[in-house]
Amino acid sequence: MRYGVSYYPEHKEPHELEHDIALIKESGFNFVRMGEFAWCKFEPVEGRYEFDWLDEVIERLGKSGVYTVVCTPTACPPAWLVEKHPEVLYKDNRGFVRPFGGRRTYCYNNPVYREYSRKIAEEIGKHYGNNPYVLGFQIDNELAQESTGRCHCDVCKENFWNWLEKKYETIDNLNKKMGTIFWGQTYNHFRQINMPINTIEVGTYEPIYAYFDNPSLRLDYERFCSESITEYQDIQTEALRKYTDKIITTNATGLATNSINYYESFKNLDVYAFDYYPSLRDLEINSFPYAFARGILNKDFWLLEFASGGGHGLRGAGRLQAYPGAMKQSVIHAFASGAELVAHFQFRTFPYGAEQLNYAIVDADGIPRRRYFEVKDAAHDLKLLENILENSKVKNQVAICVDYDVLWALKIKPINQESFDYLKFCTEIYNELIALGIGADVISYNHNLEEYKAVIIPTPFVMSDEFKARVKEYVKKGGILLSTFLTGVKNIHNTGINESLPCGLTDLFGIVVAEVEPVFERTVSAIELKTKTGKITGKNKYWTEVLESNGAEFIGIYEDSFRKGLGVISKNTYGKGKAYYLGTGIDSGLLSGLLKDVIEEGKVERVPFTVPEGVEIITREYQGRKVYCIFNFLKTDVFIQAEGNYTNIITNKTVDKDIKIEPKGYVFLMA
Repeated sequence: MRYGVSYYPEHKEPHELEHDIALIKESGFNFVRMGEFAWCKFEPVEGRYEFDWLDEVIERLGKSGVYTVVCTPTACPPAWLVEKHPEVLYKDNRGFVRPFGGRRTYCYNNPVYREYSRKIAEEIGKHYGNNPYVLGFQIDNELAQESTGRCHCDVCKENFWNWLEKKYETIDNLNKKMGTIFWGQTYNHFRQINMPINTIEVGTYEPIYAYFDNPSLRLDYERFCSESITEYQDIQTEALRKYTDKIITTNATGLATNSINYYESFKNLDVYAFDYYPSLRDLEINSFPYAFARGILNKDFWLLEFASGGGHGLRGAGRLQAYPGAMKQSVIHAFASGAELVAHFQFRTFPYGAEQLNYAIVDADGIPRRRYFEVKDAAHDLKLLENILENSKVKNQVAICVDYDVLWALKIKPINQESFDYLKFCTEIYNELIALGIGADVISYNHNLEEYKAVIIPTPFVMSDEFKARVKEYVKKGGILLSTFLTGVKNIHNTGINESLPCGLTDLFGIVVAEVEPVFERTVSAIELKTKTGKITGKNKYWTEVLESNGAEFIGIYEDSFRKGLGVISKNTYGKGKAYYLGTGIDSGLLSGLLKDVIEEGKVERVPFTVPEGVEIITREYQGRKVYCIFNFLKTDVFIQAEGNYTNIITNKTVDKDIKIEPKGYVFLMA
């Protein structure tokens, strides 16, 4: 298990370096991540490469058992490069060019920048590819971060025209697929097409008020930009692979902050890695990003940046200090959830720059305090758990399907901008399963569904015919499926379909959607759900549909309004399986009741413990035996009622039927 921290020797005076290296060695960390913003140190002038400053640190740490992930520094081009080639700079959707002086100022399609990036990556690979103290390589840093993933420069425009022409072959085909006849937008040739000016990037603005780009063109633009960034990344991957067989990855930004399709962008990398900054003060840690991470390459993942507590942050808002014990717990929780490497950001607080006075393991004065001693404790417990964690895997029987086309399409044309968010809805379902003692994987639409007893597909707004066929085959063979409102609304070109909803799936679900609308505060309805243990009532939210039966049984109906008595949740037998359809968002009580029936129908195993609020139980398989990793996120003791005899792996003692877990504590139990 690799546990470590980001470190920046290029910032340090000799006496600071001595001080920090001693603390890192004593901390229990066994790796560091270095170099991601140091192009000006690696190549201070064009063509002169200098590595001595980093070699010394890698050597000194390595000899004490602390290995290094070396980063390519392309997130921050040096001043000499920008001065010589200002054409490499990024142009946003307003036409503004990002000047030198921040980070991520480059265009990922610019051929000049691609060539300079290839050369620096190759030099780093050549120099460190066989270094015994180098663990692996990180490409760039948080690709497309801070709204730099949708460049509008002339190079990108040309590339987009070529991308569209390759995809559609003729302009007539593009016009037909995109429905450009609407508003008279029909094109005569590809070079008449403008890049969409509106964007779904976080923190950006619409440059023209009430201007509406074609949603089909916008979805294709998202795909094109994601593919372009992946292509840029792969140039560096290929450069490094000439000289090393060590692990190569990059650091994604969680689920979808930067609108890159990680299912595609990590195909040529060795491990999925991402950055995650959960609150460590008073809330449970959301493990949905970990489930998502396991599903990218269908194996364990790396956390290359992870929370280290409080601090000012980039804009003065920052994060609260971690509650006592929460930092240690969060590290163990990440490893239990499938991490095989975790790196805190960062070791020592920066005194200067845009991230000055930011959170760190050690404050700017270099004096170790509570955060430092907690990571030492975490490193200690990891040693005790190392054998179990390295030789076991998270094993779940339920999957939640997540798709980037759906994500992008619902951001391009929201169905209820006031309250609905696709990934939050997926997370909501995931967390309800966790509360029921059911772990879940998060998988792509291309994953093999038959690995799971039950599959949930939240709002599959955009669906290919191929995916619809696989979903039907899964249920026909005996699978249990739950899909929700907005199923099969659009095709892969992000246009509507002239069929009854859910398009192409009315036979699978045994229903037809008769009426739809968003749910606002003044239009909330009461819903009655008939479960196997009785009736439950609650409220709806987000979006609502009226269902007409085409053979399905209604297990949920409207209790009020002009829709009183009409169907909204259905269940249908299809082949050997069952297909549930949830025609609206529902509150926690209703969702819990529905999910209980779905998992019972699928004969999904639940954990053999009570699951109090604020507790998560992760199930891993170790040599044919179950390991239960139980985390108490609360600030008070909790008691878990066990069904059977278990051994506490950390203490190696048999536990009582009534298991006490301290605030921000955890236990690992094996039957």
